[in-house]
Amino acid sequence: MPFIDLNEPYIIDVSHDVAAVFKPCGWHSALHTTGDISMTAWLFEHGDILPASELKNAVHDQTLPAQNNGVQKWDEHDQFQGELGMLYRLDRDTSGILLFALNRSTMDSMRRAQDNLALKKRYMFACTESNHELPGSMPRVRYAERAALLDKLYVRQEIDVASYFRPYGPRGARVSCISPELVQKPKKRIAKDIYVTKYLSAQNAGVEYHAPLGLPTGTIFIEAEIRKGFRHQIRAHSAWMGLPILGDSIYGGVYSKRLFLEAFSVTLTDGTRTIAEWKLYNGN
Repeated sequence: MPFIDLNEPYIIDVSHDVAAVFKPCGWHSALHTTGDISMTAWLFEHGDILPASELKNAVHDQTLPAQNNGVQKWDEHDQFQGELGMLYRLDRDTSGILLFALNRSTMDSMRRAQDNLALKKRYMFACTESNHELPGSMPRVRYAERAALLDKLYVRQEIDVASYFRPYGPRGARVSCISPELVQKPKKRIAKDIYVTKYLSAQNAGVEYHAPLGLPTGTIFIEAEIRKGFRHQIRAHSAWMGLPILGDSIYGGVYSKRLFLEAFSVTLTDGTRTIAEWKLYNGN
Protein backbone atom coordinates (compact mmCIF):
# COMPACT_ATOMS: atom_id res chain seq x y z
CA MET A 1 0.00 0.00 0.00
CA PRO A 2 1.31 3.51 -0.78
CA PHE A 3 1.83 6.18 1.87
CA ILE A 4 2.38 3.85 4.80
CA ASP A 5 2.99 5.99 7.87
CA LEU A 6 6.61 5.20 8.78
CA ASN A 7 8.67 7.55 10.92
CA GLU A 8 12.09 5.93 10.44
CA PRO A 9 14.17 5.40 7.29
CA TYR A 10 15.23 1.93 6.25
CA ILE A 11 17.36 0.40 3.51
CA ILE A 12 15.11 -0.98 0.79
CA ASP A 13 17.78 -2.64 -1.31
CA VAL A 14 21.50 -2.65 -2.02
CA SER A 15 22.27 -3.53 -5.63
CA HIS A 16 24.17 -2.24 -8.64
CA ASP A 17 26.56 -0.46 -6.26
CA VAL A 18 23.74 1.69 -4.92
CA ALA A 19 21.87 1.78 -1.60
CA ALA A 20 18.17 2.56 -1.99
CA VAL A 21 16.87 4.10 1.24
CA PHE A 22 13.32 4.98 2.23
CA LYS A 23 12.88 8.63 3.26
CA PRO A 24 9.84 9.28 5.44
CA CYS A 25 7.61 12.31 5.02
CA GLY A 26 8.97 15.20 7.09
CA TRP A 27 12.66 14.28 6.76
CA HIS A 28 15.12 16.52 4.93
CA SER A 29 17.33 14.89 2.34
CA ALA A 30 20.48 16.73 3.39
CA LEU A 31 21.28 20.15 4.88
CA HIS A 32 18.93 20.99 7.73
CA THR A 33 18.44 23.46 10.54
CA THR A 34 18.66 22.81 14.26
CA GLY A 35 15.86 20.56 15.45
CA ASP A 36 15.18 19.05 12.02
CA ILE A 37 16.08 15.56 10.88
CA SER A 38 17.87 14.53 7.70
CA MET A 39 18.76 11.40 5.76
CA THR A 40 22.46 12.22 5.71
CA ALA A 41 22.47 12.47 9.50
CA TRP A 42 20.64 9.12 9.67
CA LEU A 43 23.30 7.49 7.48
CA PHE A 44 26.04 8.86 9.75
CA GLU A 45 24.30 7.22 12.69
CA HIS A 46 23.60 3.91 10.92
CA GLY A 47 26.73 3.44 8.83
CA ASP A 48 27.35 -0.01 10.25
CA ILE A 49 24.44 -1.47 8.26
CA LEU A 50 26.08 -0.49 4.96
CA PRO A 51 28.17 -3.02 3.01
CA ALA A 52 31.92 -2.50 2.70
CA SER A 53 32.32 0.48 0.36
CA GLU A 54 33.68 3.98 -0.01
CA LEU A 55 30.36 5.21 1.38
CA LYS A 56 30.81 3.19 4.57
CA ASN A 57 34.37 4.48 4.85
CA ALA A 58 33.13 8.05 4.39
CA VAL A 59 30.65 7.56 7.23
CA HIS A 60 33.32 6.12 9.53
CA ASP A 61 36.05 8.60 8.60
CA GLN A 62 34.33 11.63 10.08
CA THR A 63 31.62 12.62 12.48
CA LEU A 64 28.45 14.52 11.66
CA PRO A 65 29.55 17.94 10.30
CA ALA A 66 29.51 20.89 12.64
CA GLN A 67 26.68 23.39 12.50
CA ASN A 68 26.96 27.11 11.84
CA ASN A 69 23.86 29.20 12.56
CA GLY A 70 21.86 25.99 12.69
CA VAL A 71 22.91 24.70 9.25
CA GLN A 72 25.21 21.75 8.75
CA LYS A 73 28.44 22.64 6.96
CA TRP A 74 29.60 19.87 4.68
CA ASP A 75 32.71 19.65 2.52
CA GLU A 76 31.70 21.72 -0.48
CA HIS A 77 34.68 20.49 -2.51
CA ASP A 78 33.90 16.79 -2.20
CA GLN A 79 30.36 16.01 -3.30
CA PHE A 80 30.67 12.34 -2.41
CA GLN A 81 31.75 13.05 1.16
CA GLY A 82 29.56 16.13 1.47
CA GLU A 83 26.24 14.35 0.84
CA LEU A 84 27.38 10.74 1.23
CA GLY A 85 26.93 9.80 -2.42
CA MET A 86 23.33 11.07 -2.62
CA LEU A 87 22.24 11.11 -6.27
CA TYR A 88 19.28 13.49 -5.99
CA ARG A 89 17.07 15.04 -3.32
CA LEU A 90 13.41 14.84 -2.37
CA ASP A 91 11.38 17.66 -0.81
CA ARG A 92 11.11 17.42 2.97
CA ASP A 93 7.42 16.45 2.82
CA THR A 94 7.78 13.95 -0.03
CA SER A 95 8.34 10.34 1.03
CA GLY A 96 10.01 7.63 -1.00
CA ILE A 97 13.22 6.30 -2.44
CA LEU A 98 16.55 8.09 -2.20
CA LEU A 99 19.61 6.57 -3.89
CA PHE A 100 23.11 6.71 -2.39
CA ALA A 101 26.08 5.59 -4.48
CA LEU A 102 28.36 3.23 -2.61
CA ASN A 103 31.45 4.41 -4.46
CA ARG A 104 32.64 7.58 -6.15
CA SER A 105 32.81 6.04 -9.61
CA THR A 106 29.18 4.96 -9.30
CA MET A 107 28.13 8.44 -8.20
CA ASP A 108 29.84 9.91 -11.26
CA SER A 109 28.29 7.42 -13.69
CA MET A 110 24.81 7.71 -12.17
CA ARG A 111 24.91 11.50 -12.29
CA ARG A 112 25.91 11.31 -15.95
CA ALA A 113 22.92 9.00 -16.46
CA GLN A 114 20.67 11.61 -14.84
CA ASP A 115 22.07 14.31 -17.12
CA ASN A 116 21.30 12.03 -20.08
CA LEU A 117 17.72 11.47 -18.83
CA ALA A 118 18.40 7.77 -18.24
CA LEU A 119 17.19 7.78 -14.62
CA LYS A 120 13.39 7.61 -14.37
CA LYS A 121 11.69 8.45 -11.08
CA ARG A 122 8.06 7.40 -10.67
CA TYR A 123 5.75 8.96 -8.14
CA MET A 124 2.33 8.18 -6.74
CA PHE A 125 0.20 11.02 -5.46
CA ALA A 126 -3.32 11.46 -4.13
CA CYS A 127 -5.30 14.50 -5.21
CA THR A 128 -8.77 15.96 -5.56
CA GLU A 129 -10.22 18.14 -8.28
CA SER A 130 -10.02 21.87 -7.55
CA ASN A 131 -10.39 25.20 -9.33
CA HIS A 132 -7.78 26.79 -7.07
CA GLU A 133 -5.57 29.26 -8.95
CA LEU A 134 -1.82 28.72 -9.18
CA PRO A 135 -0.60 32.32 -8.66
CA GLY A 136 1.92 33.69 -11.12
CA SER A 137 1.47 30.94 -13.69
CA MET A 138 0.92 31.58 -17.40
CA PRO A 139 -1.74 30.81 -18.39
CA ARG A 140 -3.23 31.33 -14.94
CA VAL A 141 -5.57 28.32 -15.08
CA ARG A 142 -5.62 25.02 -16.93
CA TYR A 143 -8.27 23.20 -14.93
CA ALA A 144 -10.60 23.45 -17.94
CA GLU A 145 -8.37 20.74 -19.45
CA ARG A 146 -8.65 18.53 -16.37
CA ALA A 147 -11.57 16.34 -17.53
CA ALA A 148 -9.84 15.49 -20.80
CA LEU A 149 -6.59 14.79 -18.95
CA LEU A 150 -8.28 12.43 -16.49
CA ASP A 151 -10.25 10.64 -19.22
CA LYS A 152 -6.98 9.72 -20.90
CA LEU A 153 -5.24 8.76 -17.67
CA TYR A 154 -8.10 6.47 -16.60
CA VAL A 155 -7.38 4.35 -19.71
CA ARG A 156 -3.60 4.62 -19.13
CA GLN A 157 -2.96 6.98 -22.02
CA GLU A 158 0.16 8.93 -21.10
CA ILE A 159 0.08 12.74 -21.10
CA ASP A 160 3.00 15.19 -20.84
CA VAL A 161 2.68 18.46 -18.95
CA ALA A 162 5.60 20.79 -19.71
CA SER A 163 6.59 24.23 -18.52
CA TYR A 164 9.31 26.58 -17.51
CA PHE A 165 9.39 27.45 -13.81
CA ARG A 166 9.98 30.66 -11.93
CA PRO A 167 10.20 31.45 -8.20
CA TYR A 168 7.10 33.11 -6.83
CA GLY A 169 5.88 34.58 -3.58
CA PRO A 170 7.78 35.64 -0.45
CA ARG A 171 11.42 34.52 -0.71
CA GLY A 172 10.51 32.49 -3.79
CA ALA A 173 9.04 29.78 -1.57
CA ARG A 174 6.83 28.42 -4.35
CA VAL A 175 7.22 28.06 -8.10
CA SER A 176 4.89 29.05 -10.91
CA CYS A 177 4.49 27.34 -14.27
CA ILE A 178 5.08 29.19 -17.52
CA SER A 179 3.78 27.52 -20.67
CA PRO A 180 6.59 27.26 -23.27
CA GLU A 181 4.60 28.99 -25.99
CA LEU A 182 4.13 32.04 -23.76
CA VAL A 183 7.85 32.62 -23.23
CA GLN A 184 8.94 35.09 -25.90
CA LYS A 185 12.51 35.55 -24.71
CA PRO A 186 14.54 34.37 -21.73
CA LYS A 187 14.07 36.21 -18.44
CA LYS A 188 16.45 36.09 -15.53
CA ARG A 189 13.90 34.73 -13.09
CA ILE A 190 12.68 31.94 -15.38
CA ALA A 191 14.48 28.59 -15.38
CA LYS A 192 16.42 28.13 -18.59
CA ASP A 193 15.08 24.62 -19.28
CA ILE A 194 11.66 23.16 -19.95
CA TYR A 195 10.62 20.54 -17.39
CA VAL A 196 8.28 17.70 -18.28
CA THR A 197 6.07 15.63 -15.99
CA LYS A 198 4.73 12.51 -17.70
CA TYR A 199 1.36 11.50 -16.28
CA LEU A 200 0.93 7.76 -16.68
CA SER A 201 -2.38 6.67 -15.17
CA ALA A 202 -5.18 7.54 -12.76
CA GLN A 203 -7.69 5.62 -10.69
CA ASN A 204 -10.26 6.53 -8.09
CA ALA A 205 -9.04 5.64 -4.61
CA GLY A 206 -10.94 2.56 -3.47
CA VAL A 207 -12.81 2.44 -0.18
CA GLU A 208 -10.06 0.22 1.26
CA TYR A 209 -7.73 3.25 1.23
CA HIS A 210 -10.05 5.88 2.67
CA ALA A 211 -10.09 4.87 6.35
CA PRO A 212 -6.44 3.71 6.71
CA LEU A 213 -5.07 6.80 4.96
CA GLY A 214 -7.74 9.32 5.96
CA LEU A 215 -8.59 10.23 2.37
CA PRO A 216 -11.54 12.51 1.53
CA THR A 217 -14.31 11.50 -0.85
CA GLY A 218 -13.35 11.96 -4.48
CA THR A 219 -9.65 11.21 -4.00
CA ILE A 220 -7.79 10.18 -7.15
CA PHE A 221 -4.50 8.28 -7.24
CA ILE A 222 -2.23 9.39 -10.09
CA GLU A 223 1.07 7.92 -11.21
CA ALA A 224 3.62 10.25 -12.80
CA GLU A 225 7.21 10.11 -13.98
CA ILE A 226 10.03 12.63 -14.28
CA ARG A 227 13.54 12.31 -15.68
CA LYS A 228 14.75 15.86 -15.04
CA GLY A 229 13.41 17.44 -11.90
CA PHE A 230 12.88 20.95 -10.59
CA ARG A 231 11.89 22.01 -7.07
CA HIS A 232 8.19 21.25 -6.45
CA GLN A 233 7.80 20.12 -10.06
CA ILE A 234 5.01 17.55 -9.69
CA ARG A 235 3.28 19.60 -7.00
CA ALA A 236 3.14 22.71 -9.19
CA HIS A 237 2.28 20.93 -12.44
CA SER A 238 -0.57 19.05 -10.79
CA ALA A 239 -2.02 22.16 -9.14
CA TRP A 240 -1.74 23.94 -12.50
CA MET A 241 -3.94 21.23 -14.03
CA GLY A 242 -6.52 21.55 -11.26
CA LEU A 243 -5.40 18.45 -9.34
CA PRO A 244 -3.54 19.73 -6.26
CA ILE A 245 -2.02 17.07 -4.05
CA LEU A 246 -3.64 16.29 -0.70
CA GLY A 247 -1.87 18.04 2.14
CA ASP A 248 -0.13 20.55 -0.14
CA SER A 249 -0.91 23.84 1.56
CA ILE A 250 1.45 25.76 -0.73
CA TYR A 251 -0.35 24.74 -3.92
CA GLY A 252 -3.98 24.61 -2.80
CA GLY A 253 -4.33 20.98 -1.75
CA VAL A 254 -7.06 19.82 0.63
CA TYR A 255 -5.88 19.82 4.23
CA SER A 256 -4.43 16.48 5.31
CA LYS A 257 -2.08 15.06 7.93
CA ARG A 258 0.72 14.78 5.36
CA LEU A 259 1.68 15.50 1.76
CA PHE A 260 0.45 12.55 -0.29
CA LEU A 261 3.36 12.41 -2.73
CA GLU A 262 5.72 9.43 -2.80
CA ALA A 263 8.65 8.42 -5.02
CA PHE A 264 7.98 4.69 -5.29
CA SER A 265 10.23 3.56 -8.14
CA VAL A 266 13.56 4.55 -9.67
CA THR A 267 14.72 2.93 -12.91
CA LEU A 268 18.06 3.15 -14.71
CA THR A 269 17.91 2.54 -18.45
CA ASP A 270 20.38 2.50 -21.33
CA GLY A 271 17.84 4.08 -23.68
CA THR A 272 16.23 0.82 -24.79
CA ARG A 273 16.14 -1.47 -21.78
CA THR A 274 16.07 -1.42 -17.99
CA ILE A 275 19.44 -1.91 -16.34
CA ALA A 276 18.37 -1.58 -12.71
CA GLU A 277 15.23 -0.80 -10.73
CA TRP A 278 14.53 0.01 -7.10
CA LYS A 279 10.88 -0.15 -5.93
CA LEU A 280 8.68 0.33 -2.88
CA TYR A 281 5.65 -1.25 -4.59
CA ASN A 282 4.29 -1.78 -8.09
CA GLY A 283 2.13 1.33 -8.52
CA ASN A 284 -1.28 1.15 -10.15
